[in-house]
Amino acid sequence: MKRMKMAITLLATSSVLLAAGSCLGADGAHGKLLFESPGLGGGTSGKSCLTCHRDGRDFSPETLSRKHYLVMGNPVAGLAEVINFCIEVALRGEAIPENGEEMRDLIAYLSVFIKDNRKPPQ
Repeated sequence: MKRMKMAITLLATSSVLLAAGSCLGADGAHGKLLFESPGLGGGTSGKSCLTCHRDGRDFSPETLSRKHYLVMGNPVAGLAEVINFCIEVALRGEAIPENGEEMRDLIAYLSVFIKDNRKPPQ
């Protein structure tokens, strides 16, 4: 029974990611893989986005719409710049193109990830 619930949850999550990716012209499922990959941007630290942002830590619904951010004490403008800052500093990789497919996919995943984590604590 527990495995069946897990399978249903996985299927539902995959469907939501695929739908979000289609709506945004990006691939949310691919964005999830990138978010969890220590190799994003050629990262060399062994960390991934998930290392610091497990369970949506440091994200809020405003994360997707803000114009200015403070990341590790540094002012950063725009979500794509925030993502690249983290890739360069935390992952020790190289920035990805701000208007490229990987960036669109990451942002598509973040939109679903953040929305799913707005549930009230149990």
